[in-house]
Amino acid sequence: MVLQTQQPIKSLDEFIAYALLPENAARNLEFINGKVIEKLGSTTQNAQIPLILSAIVLNHCDANGIPCFMTGADGEYCLNDWCFIPDFAYKQTPVSSTFPDRVPPLWAVEVISANENPAAKRRKYIQAGILLWEIYPDERLIDVYAPSQSLATYGVGSTITIDVVQGLNVAVSKIFR
Repeated sequence: MVLQTQQPIKSLDEFIAYALLPENAARNLEFINGKVIEKLGSTTQNAQIPLILSAIVLNHCDANGIPCFMTGADGEYCLNDWCFIPDFAYKQTPVSSTFPDRVPPLWAVEVISANENPAAKRRKYIQAGILLWEIYPDERLIDVYAPSQSLATYGVGSTITIDVVQGLNVAVSKIFR
């Protein structure tokens, strides 16, 4: 949902100041293409997907001694001219104790609801060189946008190799319970 603010927000610094206001403390706000967007709650079906993925990734990283730092649907990142809150994000560097995190994730996941249009955010992820998964629960499909590669779509019965996490392969069927 695009928010109408009292004063137009024109810069990343203005957005961060706005997001840090006490009245916005409980809101998940993103800043995409110069617009403040409130990220609303989701169905529990959609909300469990990033948790399942987190468990798979954490178990793999722990078993293989791979650095593993992840965030969920409250972790905000800001790069250049945009701020975003992926449903799941992975990186090999520590997460930030300050708002927002300025070190981008290597991999981000967005669980797409039926009423969402992910195109604007997708373009930003691609421009930033972040591995992006768009998960479509109703269709039980995952679109993978890997840097410098063509779109790949996976369904139940497929396995996805995640290049940013050494040795990790995820069976799509494990994500859709």
